[in-house]
Amino acid sequence: MTITLRRVTPDDWKTWRPVRLAALADSPGAFGSTLADWADAPSHRWRARLSMPGALDLLAQTEDGSVVGMVSGVTGEDPGTAGLISMWVDPAARGRGIAAALIRAVATWAASTGAHHLELSVASDNTAARRTYERCGFTAVDEPGDALPGGRREVVMRRDLTAERTLDAYERAADRYTDRTDDHRAGLVDDLLALVPVGARVLELGSGPGRDALALEAAGLVVDRTDGARSFVETLRKQGHEARLLDVRSDAFGSPYDAVFANAVLLHVARTELGGVLVRLRDAVRPGGVLATTVKHGDGDAWSTRKLDHARHFTYWAPEPLAELVARSGWADVDVRETTRPEADERWLTVVARRPREAGTP
Repeated sequence: MTITLRRVTPDDWKTWRPVRLAALADSPGAFGSTLADWADAPSHRWRARLSMPGALDLLAQTEDGSVVGMVSGVTGEDPGTAGLISMWVDPAARGRGIAAALIRAVATWAASTGAHHLELSVASDNTAARRTYERCGFTAVDEPGDALPGGRREVVMRRDLTAERTLDAYERAADRYTDRTDDHRAGLVDDLLALVPVGARVLELGSGPGRDALALEAAGLVVDRTDGARSFVETLRKQGHEARLLDVRSDAFGSPYDAVFANAVLLHVARTELGGVLVRLRDAVRPGGVLATTVKHGDGDAWSTRKLDHARHFTYWAPEPLAELVARSGWADVDVRETTRPEADERWLTVVARRPREAGTP
């Protein structure tokens, strides 16, 4: 099932109305309103609901135009926050990633408004919804939620938007990033070329302007270009390349590849999330397949406006803990070494590793 997310306006109230009513009928305890409140509402009330200042209202549609979900994003009451409300997916379409897509869209929008956190409220006994939100990065916070009928209270959940804010920086300054990136291919290209044969199929994470992909292809490799920033993906497509939007934290990588190439990309992944990403990357390559990546050398994590003039978040690594994490994630022959250039003002680590071969294979 292919899903398209459509932003709706007050003029779309006739399309939004049946979805909202279906949600209220299906999940009467999940919303602050009831079906009776809205069943006979006049058009001006529907228009008003879709006219909240600064809000985002989305519908999820299938290829045939059927609407199977909805969500809204609103500005938060506290500075630096945004809210996710009116979330619903048709029961017949659940389990297909629609909720995750809707949540991701709201998180991206929230970051673009300057929000640092995305919040929502969910009924304490709505276990299925809470699990969905947890899978999408929300955690319950120690704050009292609103009272509900029957003595229940809502649970307040929050999602950090660090990753989305970093992606938003690339979205806003893709041209500037391209202009400020030299044309010389990364040293990681040579590392990969020494490890894989001509014709190897490579998943490139964070293709950006496409410099390294061109070098890899010139050497005879087949590159699957991906990036988390839509602006880079659209530019690559305009240049005639196939490219796809991909969030390394949650999207399917596809498989099987002979190698994963990630130059200065995984340094944006939170320390607590990198292990899970590395496991999924291992599963995306063939036995014997290669991982080649670079991260920044250092301690802790920090925001930086260097190069883009928009803040990006970086996670810094020391060689030993990083090597241990890569190995725990199922990679073998792990090599982590410092590859800082003499003139550089930042220190870098290069990581290469292989997925273990299956027993009995050469």
